[in-house]
Amino acid sequence: MDVPRGFFMLFLFVICEGFEQVCQHCDCNVSEGYKERGVRNIKPRCNEGSIRWRNPNGGLRVQLQSGYSSNFRACFAVDATNIAVKISQEFVITSGKPSSGRRSSYLHAVAMTTNRTKEICIPSSSSYPSVLLYLETEQLPHQSGVQKVTFHYVIEAIRSNQLLFSPMQEDCRPCDPRELIQAYCSSDFVVTGKMTSVKHFDDLERSKMDIEVSRVIRQKGQLFTYFREDQSLRGSLVAPRECGVQYGRGDFLFTGHLRLGHLAISCSPYLSEWKQVLKTALADGTMECEVD
Repeated sequence: MDVPRGFFMLFLFVICEGFEQVCQHCDCNVSEGYKERGVRNIKPRCNEGSIRWRNPNGGLRVQLQSGYSSNFRACFAVDATNIAVKISQEFVITSGKPSSGRRSSYLHAVAMTTNRTKEICIPSSSSYPSVLLYLETEQLPHQSGVQKVTFHYVIEAIRSNQLLFSPMQEDCRPCDPRELIQAYCSSDFVVTGKMTSVKHFDDLERSKMDIEVSRVIRQKGQLFTYFREDQSLRGSLVAPRECGVQYGRGDFLFTGHLRLGHLAISCSPYLSEWKQVLKTALADGTMECEVD
């Protein structure tokens, strides 16, 4: 779908006062009625979660601030259903004395979508210790159905040399035995199974790997879907497009984390390779967790 031309302001010179809502949990729900357009101010208290905005009408200002003492980056992705949404970074400027000076701001457009954005990361700075984002929606012509926007976010501490790399770039290289053990013991999901297909999405800079799960060793919540038709358990994993993921036959160990609403893969060795690493780790006492 094409985004309507001419809407969305690039500059916002006067800060609009709006209803402030602090997320008490990692996930936050905002529901709008069909009232006059306004601005909601959201300040999540977690380093990772999602903000679900139902019947969006007007603007949503999201302030992402970390408890890390070091530099951090705010990474996010936005899903839009039956509506267009533009995401901008907002920069607040105070003129005169801080206590009585006039505050204004300007917006720098970051992304615009009618479905899903790619993953976007913005580093903090000494001038702007928090990342302030402004989401504005616009109705689509001839569009029906429930309108909603989901904003997925994660805040990560970073080292100075990480600023040049994407958050998932290190996942492109194969995991060594120590990393395999760590992934097995600490991942959000650890399963065995087979690949059923691999698709590449250049616009999202992601590859999607569909898998059929033969055994769930561990998962946080219900991350995989049970299909009654063929009694199978399935799921989709994502990896950076630059990794060049290819379809492979055979049985694998899949590990990874829930990131921005998707299952991001970390280590995925052939099951036979993992069994050898596990055998060695159990023999020399380097296994870091219990094994079922």
